[in-house]
Amino acid sequence: MKKCFILAALFLSGIFPSFAQEAAPAPKVSHWTAEAVTTLSFKQTSLIDWAAGGNGSATFGSTIDAKANYAKDRITFNNRLQMAYGFTQTFGVGFQKSADYIILNDELGYTLNKGFSGTLGYSFKSQISPGYSGVIGSDIVSKFFAPASMTLGAGATWTHKGLSITFTPLTGNVQFVSDPELRPRYGNDPDRFTRWELGARMRFTAATEVQGLKVSTTFDTFSNYLKKPQNMTVDWTLAISAPLTKFISFTLNCRAMYDDKIRFKSLNDAEGNPILDDEGNVKLFPALQFQEIAGITFSYTFK
Repeated sequence: MKKCFILAALFLSGIFPSFAQEAAPAPKVSHWTAEAVTTLSFKQTSLIDWAAGGNGSATFGSTIDAKANYAKDRITFNNRLQMAYGFTQTFGVGFQKSADYIILNDELGYTLNKGFSGTLGYSFKSQISPGYSGVIGSDIVSKFFAPASMTLGAGATWTHKGLSITFTPLTGNVQFVSDPELRPRYGNDPDRFTRWELGARMRFTAATEVQGLKVSTTFDTFSNYLKKPQNMTVDWTLAISAPLTKFISFTLNCRAMYDDKIRFKSLNDAEGNPILDDEGNVKLFPALQFQEIAGITFSYTFK
C-alpha cells in the first residue's frame, strides 16, 4: 500500500505541473510603442535702480514631442505630435509670445519589401493662441486656425535605421484662415476661408541617440501642381537634447519655414522709403521665417 501511494504521488506530481504549464495563458503581446518627451524652462530677471539700464523679465517655455507607433505583420501606423508654447513678460513693456506651434503627422503604411512601403500620410499644422506684431494690444497677426493647414497624400516610404523618406506624388492640401482680415497675409482671398491645392510632398525624417544625446530632424516640402509648382513651401524642424542630470538637460529646438504665399515683411527702396503697392499701401513680401529656442530645461520622458 505504501508503495502505491508513492507511485501515485510521483505520477500526480508529473501530471499537474505539466497541466498547469500547458494551461497557463500566453503573455499578451502589444503591437504599440509609445514615448513622450516633455520640457519646461523658466528664467526671471529683476532690475532695481540698475545704472546700465534694461527691463526685468520673466520667460517661460515648454515643448512636447509624443510618438505612438503600431506595427503588426506588414501594417504600420506611425503618429507624432509636436507642440511648443512660450512667452516673455518684459516689465514696463508687456507680454509677448515667443513660441507657439502644433504639428501632427500620421502615416499608415503597408510593407512591400525590405525598406519600402506604400503609405497614406496626414498632417495638421497650426498654433494655439493669438499672436501679435508686438506686445498684446498691437496688431494681431495669427490665432488658432488662422492659419492652419491639413495635408493628405498617398505614396511610398523608404526607411533605413533612423532615416525615413516619404514621397507622395498625389497630395491634397487645404489652407484655413478663419479671420477675414488675416486671409491676404496668408495667401487666401478675403472672402475665402479655405484655399485648396493639389501637388506633391516630400518628407525626410532622421533621428539618432548617442550616449544620451538625442538629435531628430524633419524636412517637409510641398509643390503645388496648380499654381507656380517651382515655388515650393519648406518646413524644417530640429530638436537636440543633451542630458546634464537625470531630469535636467540642455535643449535646442529650431524651426525654419518658407512659403511665398505668406507675405508679412515690408522692404525699403534705395532711398530708404517703404515700397508701396499700386493703391499706396505698404507692400508686403515673403521671407524666410526662423525660430530658435534653447535653454537648460527640466526634461522627462514617458514610456
